[in-house]
Amino acid sequence: MINIKNKEQLEKFIWENKDKVVVIYVGSNFYNSCKILKNKLTSVEVISTMRNLVVGYVDINSKENQDICELYKISYIPVQSFVTVKGTQIVEIKRIIGYDWINFTMTYNLIINDMSNKNDTSDKNDISDKNDTSYIDNMMDNFTL
Repeated sequence: MINIKNKEQLEKFIWENKDKVVVIYVGSNFYNSCKILKNKLTSVEVISTMRNLVVGYVDINSKENQDICELYKISYIPVQSFVTVKGTQIVEIKRIIGYDWINFTMTYNLIINDMSNKNDTSDKNDISDKNDTSYIDNMMDNFTL
């Protein structure tokens, strides 16, 4: 996890990691759910099992990060925003508000599957071509435990 200090650093972080699963995690050290999620994301278990995951941490309390919070329309925390590069733009694939580890894990796995199927001639599972989260939301709606 890298601590993001400003919008320029965030954009550079995303572009440098465009071949990985990029998550922008917006939180605060003052809230329990944010602390728990931050500890989870930096745990040995997550680092070893989610090898393609890179996380940029944005502290909502930092004045330098207010432009990021405005740009990504952050109104609740914690927020995990899965983003990708499409052409010349940074696109949000999925946003998770609150601590929902099952949703986080499923989203990560869907993106990893999509990345490994890029050479497939069928584009029905290509979530990077979607500008909204409906594909992932529909997949998760059909998921049962």
